[in-house]
Amino acid sequence: MADALASGPTVRERVRWSDVDKMGVVYYGRYLRFMEAAEAELFRALDFPYDTLSDELGVWIARVRVELDFRAPSRLDDEIVCRALVRKVSGSSFTLAFPIDRGDGVRLAEGVLVLAALDRETLRPARLPSALSRALRGG
Repeated sequence: MADALASGPTVRERVRWSDVDKMGVVYYGRYLRFMEAAEAELFRALDFPYDTLSDELGVWIARVRVELDFRAPSRLDDEIVCRALVRKVSGSSFTLAFPIDRGDGVRLAEGVLVLAALDRETLRPARLPSALSRALRGG
């Protein structure tokens, strides 16, 4: 599984009407939709879908920082290719990078999410469960 995660799970989506603005290009906030899909696939590939995190490990994973650098426009019906790559893992948080390309390989945007563990009951910061931390580190 570590080899599959080295390049990150790949999500392929099409740009839909609801993704474009008046100019006919993808509205910048819509790139978060593609990042969210790749994040979910990463957790699934690690065998930690969201309900496992909350129900079995007792944590919620909260997004605490979002960055997005826009590189090129994308238009209606373009194929979007997004991957989630683990960049850093610490005691209570981790950082994911999201290269977002058009189907022809043109880099459209680069996103970063910092995610943190919260205790499911108190919603206070918590350490990442050790099994999740190991999985994120590729071990």
